[in-house]
Amino acid sequence: RRSSLFPMGVASAVDGGDVDDTAVLRTKLDDAERRLNSTALELRDALGKIHARRNTSNTSSSPPGSPRVSPPGSCPCGHEGTTCAQYAGQSFWRSFVLAYMVRAGIAVFSRGVGLVRSGSPMDAVRLEKLLGEKHVRYREEAVRYGLFLGAFSGGYHLVRCQLCTTRFGYTPQKAALAAGTAAGLSAVFLKRPKRRAFAGYLAARLAQSALASWTNKREAGKLLARVDSPCNVAGEIAPSAETETFKDSQRNIQSSVVTNLLKNHGDVLLFALSSAQVMYAYVMRPETLDPGFWNFIVRAGPIDKETLGAVRAHCNGSPVDLQNLAQYASRTADPKAWRRGENLPCVPCAVMHRDTGCVFCASHAAYASASTFRKCFPFYLSIHLVPFVVLNARKAIRNPIKTVAASVAATARSTTFISCFVGSYMASICGMRWVRGNKEHRAAYYLAGAVAGSMLLIEKKSRRGELALYLLPRAVDSFVATLAVKRLVPTVPHADLILFAVCAGGLMHYFENEPATLAGFLRSGISRFTKRPNLSPPRSASEAVFQVVAEDTEEQERFE
Repeated sequence: RRSSLFPMGVASAVDGGDVDDTAVLRTKLDDAERRLNSTALELRDALGKIHARRNTSNTSSSPPGSPRVSPPGSCPCGHEGTTCAQYAGQSFWRSFVLAYMVRAGIAVFSRGVGLVRSGSPMDAVRLEKLLGEKHVRYREEAVRYGLFLGAFSGGYHLVRCQLCTTRFGYTPQKAALAAGTAAGLSAVFLKRPKRRAFAGYLAARLAQSALASWTNKREAGKLLARVDSPCNVAGEIAPSAETETFKDSQRNIQSSVVTNLLKNHGDVLLFALSSAQVMYAYVMRPETLDPGFWNFIVRAGPIDKETLGAVRAHCNGSPVDLQNLAQYASRTADPKAWRRGENLPCVPCAVMHRDTGCVFCASHAAYASASTFRKCFPFYLSIHLVPFVVLNARKAIRNPIKTVAASVAATARSTTFISCFVGSYMASICGMRWVRGNKEHRAAYYLAGAVAGSMLLIEKKSRRGELALYLLPRAVDSFVATLAVKRLVPTVPHADLILFAVCAGGLMHYFENEPATLAGFLRSGISRFTKRPNLSPPRSASEAVFQVVAEDTEEQERFE
């Protein structure tokens, strides 16, 4: 920017000996340098005032170790009109109601859509069909989620209040780390597979926030160094004595290309690598995946569990019962040609295609993609619509048409992504079999998973990072579980609970001190569950639901 203040003919004017032009240019140079120095001093004073204001607000006038003094009727944590125990209790039941409503709402909505699609739409309005005892299997999981989030929110406020009001005399910002770690022990209410998945997700989010914090501090350090350094404008615009060689230029170009590629599509690359591990484990090592997650992949895909078992046994060198496997072959194929064989190069495509009944691999991939779209659309619609309606009830009621339209559009895009994922995965498997002469190799499932992961480009840019960080912990967990089975890594008791508590403490520290480093979705979610207004306790369950739905969301809207 400084070089743009001066004409490009500075050097030529000096070389030409034009004294008048040189004097004018030197005058402009001195004036620009004087203005830059003045601006630098003003910026340094402003930054000093900001830091002084923060230090004044975060430090107590009391000596270290003494209790913090707060106005009557208020707490150093920020709540007023209630005691710390009452405030923690309010946070518990509000978070419990929210979590239960989200989980139960998704289950009931998916059940209703399934009844409508089953051919008997009237069953969707019959309570025995919609909410019968056979169909409320979500109840235990919804209660677990409620207890988990309720205990986390209430425990966080209770521990933080104690640290701020007792002899420790901590500020809420300094107490966030210890309070978040203690509140993270509420993960004991979750089943172990869910706890492991959540711990991995929080670890990925904590790494993302730590990287953002380090980047912000580095940029701030560069800015302060630039402000404190003397403004040698003439030195900056002077030509460099060293000339850049052609090899250095090529290296810089390649480095910039790689940097731009990682910056623009790093989320897709991360998702593809994670997808390779997950889809390999889906076929070869299903025991390393969360059972619910593995069942979801099986239901979304066109291959049944028996066929997956046959492929896994064949790749591991175990014999395959061909006579029993023949019943899973597609009707259009004749299994007699391969039933009598003992050593098969791979499980025949007649078995792999039996869900669609297609003879050709290309048509099988297309039909599998279309079938996945039909099966997953109701599930993704409930995922996009129900949480938004529960957590943003006022917005949904204020403009219901826009809410439904936006949810349907997001559902169509997400379902297209998952259907293309399944179709490209099946096409990659069949294609690599054809290239290798109908021979099977376990590495093909790694490569197919990476190819299918590239379908993430269909999703919106804002959702790609979310999906990549959702799948990454599952891939890492599967990889570590594989190493543990082979006794390459030790097994640590309750490692998932410890990891969850530590990561929860780190995220709450960043939330209280550097909220800008958190992702928008995570920041608004934490704010929704931990930042509570001071309302009177409810007198009934219906009043509790009404208070939660009618909560003001100004703070969340400000974050967004």
